[in-house]
Amino acid sequence: MLIVKKTEHLEGRVKSPPSKSYTHRAVIGASLAEGKSIIYSPLWGKDCLSSVYGCRMLGAKINLSLKNDLWEVFGGDLKTPENIINVGNSGTTLRILTSISSQIPKGFSILTGDSSIRKRPMQPLLDALKQLNINAFSSKLDGTAPIIVESGKLRGNLVKIRGDVSSQFITSLLMLLPFNDEDTTLKLTTPLKSKPYVDITLDILKKFDINIEYEDNSFIVYGNQKYRPINYTVEGDYSSASYIIAAGILINSKIEILNLYADSKQGDKRFIDLVKEMGADIKVKKDRIIVEGEYNLNGIDIDAKDIPDLVPTLAVLGCFAEGTTRIYNAEHVRYKESDRLKACYTELKKMGADIEEKKDGLIIRGVKKLKGAKLNTYHDHRLVMAFTVAGLKAEGETVIDDESSVKISFPNFVEVMKSLGANITVN
Repeated sequence: MLIVKKTEHLEGRVKSPPSKSYTHRAVIGASLAEGKSIIYSPLWGKDCLSSVYGCRMLGAKINLSLKNDLWEVFGGDLKTPENIINVGNSGTTLRILTSISSQIPKGFSILTGDSSIRKRPMQPLLDALKQLNINAFSSKLDGTAPIIVESGKLRGNLVKIRGDVSSQFITSLLMLLPFNDEDTTLKLTTPLKSKPYVDITLDILKKFDINIEYEDNSFIVYGNQKYRPINYTVEGDYSSASYIIAAGILINSKIEILNLYADSKQGDKRFIDLVKEMGADIKVKKDRIIVEGEYNLNGIDIDAKDIPDLVPTLAVLGCFAEGTTRIYNAEHVRYKESDRLKACYTELKKMGADIEEKKDGLIIRGVKKLKGAKLNTYHDHRLVMAFTVAGLKAEGETVIDDESSVKISFPNFVEVMKSLGANITVN
């Protein structure tokens, strides 16, 4: 557990962790490319390592060099896995590899994960794969993992899927469809939520020489394309950096965060615009963010359709703002590692927050002061980090369970925060 105490000052220069989203897609794409790819500065988090493990099970040879901070991937030769693919807590790995594993030469792949993963919806993806002549189903017949996928040849030039359940389903299909012999139209039957994650997918696929067009809520994926090997350096992660930025906003600080690019396609870059709208006059440079807090914040209305991972951090900031912060269009946030809406409501209320849970969001009336409390994080890495930010500003001591879950996306979170002066200890 983490013991977090009120911190008066934060100062220093740190590097943002590499992007989780880009790392996943890069290592999976490299595993599909015939030849050698090198991924520099990957995220060494549990989720991304689940993708490494899954790709190895499907035939890729991957050498990891912690000393040189790179992954060397020899791909292009899919094989039938010799064992069950356990993705741990990684929904991205489960969703993408469910599609990719259909292209093994023969037999079946079985994919599963921890208790959280085995509750996450998969049926829309399974139904989409069926439209492409791929037999994939839940072993429990309830649309959740374990998922069994049979080797099969893609057939058909049209697949329809909802766009408002998980962008990971769309990413999974976009990475699979280049294997089709014919051009395929991927048509979304509802508006797309979390669109920036799909933009990341398209950006990475372009680097692998995969061409996809988008028009009228549909993607056109050209058939019979081949992934080409790449050498690629992973950019910094705005989602992970949001916790450092938020702490700097709330506390007297002088912080410089490197490896964050102003032209990034990451949807969570929007965090910068949102906190500026709240009143935090942070400085944005070409490849870094400068925070010199603390800032007086005002409550705002936030459409969370495309930024589900930012909701806990924004909820914390709302507690310290003047006025009301409304987070809406966020029902999909309930289907992450935890029900993040209910968790934020339940745990921040323990700290004295004036917070209301809605079906699709939260209403936070700023109280500008929280008190330390014992908090449950439901094994959710983003709750651990967001609640740590709350604890650094709260009066007294905050005890946060399951510190180890940060290894999923920001393995050295505690060390980075302590290097800036955060009063945190691991017990």
